[in-house]
Amino acid sequence: MENPEITALKEALFLNRENLLNDILATLNYDEINEDLFQELITLVKTADLNTIKLTKALEAQEVIDSVLKDGLV
Repeated sequence: MENPEITALKEALFLNRENLLNDILATLNYDEINEDLFQELITLVKTADLNTIKLTKALEAQEVIDSVLKDGLV
């Protein structure tokens, strides 16, 4: 059984992706699209999210490394 906090976070991520996609479609003046296209777009957003998370983690790690190399351990 999955931790309730993990489940809640996964649901929040899904909802955030769905809201983003709905906002994009509204901006493009699409009132509705078919479910298959919506799911394909959700998959694209999810893939972009995962790539952004990886890049953010790499950036944060590099900033820590640069700080330690520049300033040393405090």
